[in-house]
Amino acid sequence: MTSINAMKFNDYSGIMMCDEQRGWNEENMKLFVSDKIKPCIPEEITLDTGLVAAYGNTGTSTVGDEIKFTIFKRLREDYSKFKDKCSKVPDHFKTIEELSVTVFDIIRNMKRTHIDQQLKAKFGFDAIDYLRGSYEEEGKKVEIKDKDTITQVLNLITWKDRGADVKPVFLNAGLLAGYDNKEGFRIFHFSLIQFFREAVQVIYLADGSGYDTVNLHLSDYVSHKSLPERRGNIDPVEGTMELLEALNTASRRNVGVGGYYNIILFNGKAKDYKSRMIEIQDHRSRLASEIMYSRSNNLISFDTAYSLVDKLLFNNGTFEEVNTLLEKNCSDPLKLSKILRGYKK
Repeated sequence: MTSINAMKFNDYSGIMMCDEQRGWNEENMKLFVSDKIKPCIPEEITLDTGLVAAYGNTGTSTVGDEIKFTIFKRLREDYSKFKDKCSKVPDHFKTIEELSVTVFDIIRNMKRTHIDQQLKAKFGFDAIDYLRGSYEEEGKKVEIKDKDTITQVLNLITWKDRGADVKPVFLNAGLLAGYDNKEGFRIFHFSLIQFFREAVQVIYLADGSGYDTVNLHLSDYVSHKSLPERRGNIDPVEGTMELLEALNTASRRNVGVGGYYNIILFNGKAKDYKSRMIEIQDHRSRLASEIMYSRSNNLISFDTAYSLVDKLLFNNGTFEEVNTLLEKNCSDPLKLSKILRGYKK
C-alpha cells in the first residue's frame, strides 16, 4: 500500500513524489521504512550523458526492490559494454523510452522467474514445460495431461482466480520518469496485472492505494489549466505544491499512506549533469508537507506558501531557515502546532 506519483512541468523538468509507509505481516503492521521511488541510473552514465531517471513501485516491497536493483545492475553492465565499443566517451546512451523498454524486459523476466519458482515447487515443471505439454523427471518424459493440474497452472500463470500464491507478483505497478537530451522529460507507467508499458500522455500519473484521493485533487487542478499549460507549461513550484497537498490528503484519508515524503525533482537545463536530479527525503520533505498543511488550513497565504516551497525545494533553503520563516508568517502558530500534532480542534 502506497502512493507513487509523477508530474511533468514542461519538456525538461518534472517531479516524482511518494510516501514511505508499508504494511507488514498478516496484521498489516504500519512501518515507515519503504524506499518506493529510487534513482536508477548509475552515476557514470549521468556524468557522461546527462541521463537521469528514477523508478517507483507500488505493491510488494520486495518485488519493487528487486526490480530497482536489477535496473541499476543491468544499466551498469549494458553501459560498460556500450562504452567499450565507443572510440570516445559517449554523449548519449538511451532515451527514456528506450530505458522503459529495458525496464519492461526486466519486469517480464522477474515475473516469469517468480511464477516458474511457484510452478516448480508445486508441480515440478515450469511455464515452458507447461506450454510444451511435458517435462522430464529422472530422465523420463512426463506428459502434462491432468485437467486439475492444467487448470491450477493456468490460474498461476494468468492469476485468473486472483489466488494468494502469486498475488505478491501480480499486484505490482511501476512508474519511470526521467530526462534525456534527445526526448526531454517523460513518464512511463507499468502494470504486472494488465501487463503493459505505456507512455503517460497527461501531465501526471498517480498509482498505489492513495491514487483515488490524489487523482481527485490533481484532476481538479489540471482541469483548470489551459491546453497550452497542460501541454507543458506548469509552474514547477505550483505543481509541487499541488502534489504535496494531494499527498497530504491521501496521508490523512487512505490506509497505507503516511510518513515522510520522498521528493525527486528533475531539471534537464542544469548544466551540471549531477544536479539534473535532486532527491529530498529528510526533514525538508516533512517541512514541505507542513507548509501545505498550513496553507490548506488558511494559516498562511498562497504567496507565502509559494515562496517557502520555492526556497526550500528549489533554492537550497535550509530546514532551520524555512521553518523559522513558516513560524514567523503563520497567523496562528499555536493552532498550526495543534494541527500538526493531531489535535482535532
